[in-house]
Order: sequence, then structure tokens, then C-alpha cells
Amino acid sequence: MMRTTLFLTLFLFLSASSVEDARRANDAFENGNYQQAVELYQQAIDEDPENAKLYFNLASALHKVGKTEEAIQVYDRFEDLSESAEEQSYASYNQGTMLTEQNKYDEAVEYFREALKKNPNDPDARHNYELALQKQQQQEQQQQQQDQESGQNDQQQNQDQQQEQDGNNNEQQDQNQNQQQPQGGQQDQEQQENEQRQPQPQPTEMTPEEAQNILDALKQLERELLENMKKESSETPTTNEKDW
Repeated sequence: MMRTTLFLTLFLFLSASSVEDARRANDAFENGNYQQAVELYQQAIDEDPENAKLYFNLASALHKVGKTEEAIQVYDRFEDLSESAEEQSYASYNQGTMLTEQNKYDEAVEYFREALKKNPNDPDARHNYELALQKQQQQEQQQQQQDQESGQNDQQQNQDQQQEQDGNNNEQQDQNQNQQQPQGGQQDQEQQENEQRQPQPQPTEMTPEEAQNILDALKQLERELLENMKKESSETPTTNEKDW
């Protein structure tokens, strides 16, 4: 189980100008008035900006009002000003604990590691470091599994889409073939109708001159036939009789 207790406030060595605001801030923090504590710690820092412990306490109050990211930055400012490795380890421990609450185990591991570097004998820091490391590995395994399942789902979805597309293509091809066949029959019918509509060869018509020539030729032929018939009828056959 993760030990999530934070080091809340540090004993303050205050200058005379900031002592009143700091005391009021501590009282507000202890009474659960965290937003008021934030404001009073900020006023104390304005009066004594080099007091590292004011930043530590301000960061703790910011965390209490839900401003975790801002609190982490203020803890970093505390570590820049503090000369105590042990107190710096408290800030790193608190940062790791806050990130653990947000399931940000990658970052939490790094802060717990920093806490152990500054204070190797801190059992809570060691315990939480080991647990955060386990959670980090579990997250990575879960992410890998999700990525694998997502890849399989994407592959299956692509296959389904391809099969659907192939089916649509086959259906379209069948429709095109069915449409082409009637068109072919229609073309044949239209060709036949066109052939029927084409003018059939008609007998060659004679000109009037050609008809008159033929008529004259026929009349001439008739005259010749009549003359021949008359000639044959006028000729008497010759008979040679013997006298007795």
C-alpha cells in the first residue's frame, strides 16, 4: 500500500517583517482554511522572498486547494533556496506522492528516486519508490496490451472494410454486365430497324425517250411481220401436170 502522507509544514525561522503573516498562515493551514493559508504565505514571501521554508509551506497549501502543478513548481523553488539535503528530500517525496495520487507513476518514480538520493535512510521514500516502480511497469504492460488489441481491431476492421468493398465491386460489376446485355440486344434491334428503313432497290425507271424507242421498235417489228405474211399468201404454188 502506498504511503501517501505528506510532510506538510516546516518549522519557520522568520524575519520580523514576515512573522505576523506566517503565523496567521500556519493557523489557517492547521484549521483547514487552505485558500487563506495560500494568500497569507504569499504575503509573507513578498516580505521575505529568500525564506525557503515559506515556499515549502506555500506548496503544501497549494496542494490542499487542488493546484498540484503549481505546488510542484513551488517545491522546486524551495529546493533551489534550501541548503538542507534532508529538507530537500521532503520536497521530492511530497512531489512524488502528489504525482502518485494522479497515477503519474513515470514522474513519481523520478521524484522518489531523488528523495532517496538526498536521504537514503527514509523508509517511506523507499517504500513508495518500489510501489511506484511496480505501478509504472503495470501501466506499461497495460498500454502495450491495449496497443496490441487496438492494432488487431484496426486490422480486423480493415479486413471487414476490404471485404465489403470487394462485395460492392462485384455487385457493381454484375449490374454493369446486366446493363450491357440489354443494350446489346437493343443495338441489334435498332440495326435491324435501320436496315428495314433503308430504301430497297427499285426497278429502274425508263425515260420517255427510251420508252418511245422501244415502242417504235415494236411497231417496226409488227410491220415487218405483216408484210411477210402478205407476201406468203399472194404467192400461188406451181403444179406441173402431164398430158395424156
